[in-house]
Amino acid sequence: MNRTRLEANAPGAERAGPTLMNRRTRLIRLSLWHTPARTGPIPPGPRSSRHAPAVLALAVALLVSAAPAHAADHLTRVVVVERAPATQAAERAVRRHGGTVGRALPLAGGFAARVPSRSLPALRRTAAVAGIRGDARVTMRSGPDCMPGDATCLDSLPPEAAWQRAIGLTAVPNKYQGDGVTVASIDTGVTPTPNLAGRLLARVDLTSERDGIDRFGHGAHMAGVIAGDGTTSFGAYEGAAPEARLVSVKVAGWDGATDVSTVIAALQWVVANRTRFNIRVVNLSWGTDGGQSYGVDPLDLAVERAWAAGLVVVVSAGNGGPSTTPAGTVTKPADDPFVITVGAADTNGTAGTLDDTVAAFSSAGPTTDGVAKPDVLAPGVSIVSDRAPGSTVDAFRPTARLGATMFKGSGTSQAAAVVAGVAARMLDVDPTLTNDEVKGVLAATANKRLAGPGAGAGVIDAAAATVAVTPPNKGPAPVLPVANSGLAPSTGAGSLEASRGTLHVYGDPDGDGTAEPITGEVDALGRPWNAAAFGAAPWSATTWEGSAWAPLATEIAGAGGSAPAGPAAPIVAWDPSYWGATSWVEANWDAKFWGAKFWGAKFWGTGLWQ
Repeated sequence: MNRTRLEANAPGAERAGPTLMNRRTRLIRLSLWHTPARTGPIPPGPRSSRHAPAVLALAVALLVSAAPAHAADHLTRVVVVERAPATQAAERAVRRHGGTVGRALPLAGGFAARVPSRSLPALRRTAAVAGIRGDARVTMRSGPDCMPGDATCLDSLPPEAAWQRAIGLTAVPNKYQGDGVTVASIDTGVTPTPNLAGRLLARVDLTSERDGIDRFGHGAHMAGVIAGDGTTSFGAYEGAAPEARLVSVKVAGWDGATDVSTVIAALQWVVANRTRFNIRVVNLSWGTDGGQSYGVDPLDLAVERAWAAGLVVVVSAGNGGPSTTPAGTVTKPADDPFVITVGAADTNGTAGTLDDTVAAFSSAGPTTDGVAKPDVLAPGVSIVSDRAPGSTVDAFRPTARLGATMFKGSGTSQAAAVVAGVAARMLDVDPTLTNDEVKGVLAATANKRLAGPGAGAGVIDAAAATVAVTPPNKGPAPVLPVANSGLAPSTGAGSLEASRGTLHVYGDPDGDGTAEPITGEVDALGRPWNAAAFGAAPWSATTWEGSAWAPLATEIAGAGGSAPAGPAAPIVAWDPSYWGATSWVEANWDAKFWGAKFWGAKFWGTGLWQ
């Protein structure tokens, strides 16, 4: 899945004031989410065959009829379209007729409500009400979209229980578990959990939701793969660096809608605040399908800015499968030669390496510029990590839940998160390591059995990598392999629109109440994009504070706190037809209007999140 988008859950119940909606593009989620083969207690029992034919798969059925009124006082779910959205007249009318007001639906020009069925005719005649739409329902059911022999259909696979042993993580000394190293995850937010506890340092939010909470379900899962300590699973499922600290930077809300310019702002925040939180690693488990050369691309320049600031930038390769075209299937910014681009390996549920393969969905190069990507592989099939209860993905894939706190998924998203955690462990061993050394050592120590096109240097070996960077007790330190020598940096002088790729979010930049696709050389705040100024301006704490994004960024400490007062980022959304809805009213009503078009058993979602 190589598109740009981040996804999260339904927005909160409180109504927001009028907000200018602006341009955003979809980031491709590099996660192929699937259901577990069993739902037993944690930890799981013996594994079943990884190559058994796919069985019942989860699909989403959109029921077209509204809920019937069974009694005179039955409360019917409706969407009320207002004649004057800036006033409270329609809301007062709903309450007068015995109803309750739900959350605002800005793109629909109204709000959600529950109204007694017998009061609906009178409410429709109210002067403040322009119209009333019914609420349809969605159910989950088994379906035939997983066919035997389909290598990308992963729903029948049991939870992966051996991936840490497969890459030597269990052989890394316990004193090196990432303690003191902070990883920044730019994603859909995070759900506070005992698995992160006091190591979740901050929740930063660049969306209109303003709380840092993962309402899509992707960001929480990545956070657990990076740094979860297994508390809620009694140690059965730990992340790659269970003592590392985490800063979550949320760039997409419940439906995953975001723009490349929002992600660039998130990277700028990380660079500006790296010293304050001791951020050493950045994880980007998403990508766009933009085909512009990295040498001029603004998003590529942004990840290079982070790399130049000393950060280890880890990016998922994409879930587009092996390369079948000259340009390959690697997404952006994984196409950038400076970053560590990670593909997914299938360890077949064993600790041995002889049965490892490149996952069928893992994207392969070369890139538009002829760069061989990915750089390395890491486990990315059937990985168990934190669940975001009530999130969009959680609601649509109930059989992917493991117990009350865990969830299973596959993709290069998970593989990148594994590498981000391993990088944190390496920096715990030797904090003086440079990012070029981390990349060089990971490649040099990787298991070479799968090395080659589509696999880079092979599957990472965490034990060998940490041994390689361990300073000797006596004598001079060994000379470490260094990556990225002789590379030409990006100028960022190219097109923001070309960086977005083919998918666009919708917003309301002119404030007329009509949603329109966000296109062209305009950023997510509706400002003209100045490529020359972007390429020339340095990134620092001072330049961040002077940016247009700074007053819109909500920062909440750790697992507690609340959003401070201030302006919120613009609201954006995906095209309703993309999700199976027939109108903006439906698209704003909740995730239950998403049809089966992109929510079959093969993929957790399509779009930016991988």
